Amino acid sequence: MATLTHLRALHATIGSALDDIERVYNGHNVDFPSPDVPVMLKDSDADLTPGSAEALLKTDEVVKASSYIIAACGQLSTAVQNPFFALMEGVSGSQVAAAIQILEASHAPEILRVAGPDGLHVDELARKIDELRAAKGPVSRPLEPWRLGHILRLLAAHQWVREVSPDVFAASRLTGILDSGTTPEQIRENPQSKYDGPNGMAGLMLICADEMYRSIGCFPEWLLSPREGTNYASPFNYAYQTDETFYAWLERPEHASRLKLMGRGMKTVRVAEGSGSVTDESVFPWNTLPADSLIVDVGGGIGSVSIQLAEAYSHLRFIVQDRQKTVAIALTVWGADHKELFDSGRVSLQPQDFFAAQPTSYEVPGVGRVDKPAVFVLARVMHNWGDEDCKKILSQLRAAAGPSTKLIVIDQILPLACRDESDVALVPADSPLLPNLGKAYASGYYFDISMMVSLGGKERTLREFSEISRASGWQISNVVRATGSCWAYTTLSPV
Repeated sequence: MATLTHLRALHATIGSALDDIERVYNGHNVDFPSPDVPVMLKDSDADLTPGSAEALLKTDEVVKASSYIIAACGQLSTAVQNPFFALMEGVSGSQVAAAIQILEASHAPEILRVAGPDGLHVDELARKIDELRAAKGPVSRPLEPWRLGHILRLLAAHQWVREVSPDVFAASRLTGILDSGTTPEQIRENPQSKYDGPNGMAGLMLICADEMYRSIGCFPEWLLSPREGTNYASPFNYAYQTDETFYAWLERPEHASRLKLMGRGMKTVRVAEGSGSVTDESVFPWNTLPADSLIVDVGGGIGSVSIQLAEAYSHLRFIVQDRQKTVAIALTVWGADHKELFDSGRVSLQPQDFFAAQPTSYEVPGVGRVDKPAVFVLARVMHNWGDEDCKKILSQLRAAAGPSTKLIVIDQILPLACRDESDVALVPADSPLLPNLGKAYASGYYFDISMMVSLGGKERTLREFSEISRASGWQISNVVRATGSCWAYTTLSPV
């Protein structure tokens, strides 16, 4: 109940969290990052200078304090906002999503980066956008500056760009997440090369902007009033009138470029790890594994998680398993990056259907045949599938596991929206914050609906995850959720 006492408690939470952040930054003699300065998303944190403003954002204390501020501000704004405007904000979210799509597809982030902090007038910005549009062919309808200005003003209200003077817009901190890192000249010469830049999120945005956007638009109809004679498994299937799974659909020859973008884009999900990482010893005692122990990365895509672990633990060996077409493009996607890991055989690739039985033994380059892996890893796989499919995947791994084999699952553990002793607590019992951290954890529930819409899967609560694990011959032995992270690192042991 939003009493004045409760509102004051939320206000105090914000103040206390700001004190914590200020103490950390003052201790390193640096200022907090400005919302006006773009910062390009990177696939790796290796280039972050320890003690820098960006590096401090990922420390436990700052991540926790930031989460509390976001949660408290969200509750405060909801409590004091006119319900009509809260409703309008909710149902109008698609307008913001469409505006973000236009921002990325127009190459405005790259153009505004070059323009610098003074920005560009919408007349000039529209002209430069049309120049890049023309690289793909004749522009049938020039971009009208006034339309662009109104779109950018909506985005400026959400701090995706800045309006520095009337009709003059510049990049903000958030613009950087959509900046591919390529130059407008490179885009003009080869538009598709934009998605070969250092920021894979720009390419992943295409998937979200097209397939996901279209699928979510069909969600209410698919769920509540589907067209007569249709029985599609998910809103994605309903929208595209196909019985193929999302990933099988991506593997069509005409979608080859999008499959590559998906692979590159998945590298960037590491930014959602908050202050933790799969390499942390709190997640799993990787250092205690004997030399040449085998880690099998099941459904590992192009190997992002295995490469991260291989760079941290040179004594371990990794096999990345995925569908044939995904494995086939992995080395192309990586290019010269991590060439030594692949050439040395410390990371190898293997086509494998995770619904099928695992090999009876594994050929490990430089080691020979290995019967039982030390660890299976399932990174961001289970949320793609319904419960029965997940049981099939887990059962195949259980059948291939030795008595001491562990299974590390990297997926979300959705917190409940109420207090429950069996749940993973995110806030102390006496906190005025919602038990699931409200807006600070809203992205978890966005992911949940996205999985439901596109793949027929879901993110799971701890009790849901425990049930399917037990039914497949595994039991949870450890759960680690890094502060401020979407992902949980759950260790399973054979029953």
